[in-house]
Amino acid sequence: MARFANRVPAGADPTANGWRAGEIGGVEVRVNPSLLLIALLVTFTLAVGVFPREVPRLSGLIYWLFGALTAAVFIGSILWHEMAHALLAIRYRIPVKRIVLHLFGGVAYIARDPERPAHEFWIAIAGPLSSLTLAFVFGALGSLPDLPGAACRWLALINLTLALFNLLPGFPLDGGRVLRAALWHFGGSYRKATRQASRVGQGMAALFVGFALLLFLGGYWFNALWFVLIASFLYGTASLSYRMTLGGLTNEAPLRRVLRYNVPLIDARLPLALLAWRYMDHAPDQAFPVLRDGVLVGMISAAQTDAVPRLEWGRVHVDDVMLPLSAFPILLVSETLERAKAQLDAYNVDHAPVFEGTQFVGMVNRRDIVYRT
Repeated sequence: MARFANRVPAGADPTANGWRAGEIGGVEVRVNPSLLLIALLVTFTLAVGVFPREVPRLSGLIYWLFGALTAAVFIGSILWHEMAHALLAIRYRIPVKRIVLHLFGGVAYIARDPERPAHEFWIAIAGPLSSLTLAFVFGALGSLPDLPGAACRWLALINLTLALFNLLPGFPLDGGRVLRAALWHFGGSYRKATRQASRVGQGMAALFVGFALLLFLGGYWFNALWFVLIASFLYGTASLSYRMTLGGLTNEAPLRRVLRYNVPLIDARLPLALLAWRYMDHAPDQAFPVLRDGVLVGMISAAQTDAVPRLEWGRVHVDDVMLPLSAFPILLVSETLERAKAQLDAYNVDHAPVFEGTQFVGMVNRRDIVYRT
């Protein structure tokens, strides 16, 4: 499950809990102590229930060892699911803060929500698809004899369950994010789509509570407690997301409401090394207008500089890699947010310079429009 992480001071970062387990592909992985409860529960269930039933008359020690090994592979499956989210986020140039494995499975904390509904969809769906892939692989290995086969069959079932559960349309589950992507695509408003998906998430939490009550009345008190915990997590997160989207701007609001002012003007002859040192390192998500002899000739962002190997940044200049004038729109400060976004879409870019008459006044970032409408 991919999750948005608010920016807070490093010392108070709530996503940095648990033990640091290392990095995969530059993404930090942390383990919350609550994950140990899941590992012990899975090991116990397999060693006492599943394995003796599937492969009887073996030593209890063998059951426990295979249970622990299978629990470790199960945790690896959760990490695989979250890495799928993280890799797609990185593919769309969204920084991934870290992956945290915990009581409810795991979360890939990304630095911000996607700026396009298509990106939201693929980042969200990547997790369930990765779990379905594992379910297929383990299912194919389920014909192995004895305990290996029993373990693979259980892992196939649990990964299939993980995929289907995450596809439920309960925001912020993956299915809820897929729903938000669809509502966003067809409705055109990120904030409205988030509110609608959050309400569905609250409804799913209520359904979970009702199901938990049925389980409790049927004598399955442990499973009932588990569903109550999940419902509490869903409702709390969905409610927070709903509150965060209240207010905002209409599509008819003027572009000046979201402008980034006082943006530095970049000389076309500036080496990339100086550009990165003076500007990019301090504003990696920003784009800058490029001038030659006082005339606008292009625009440059991290997407262009990152395409050049760092060792060559001292020899390559801004005008060697910048986007030319024909590659992005020139917007007017009086335009509406809806028209500005339509022009960004037409050029398939995320930034554009904004003018008032012939005077440059600032830059607009797609994210600033999306998050506020």
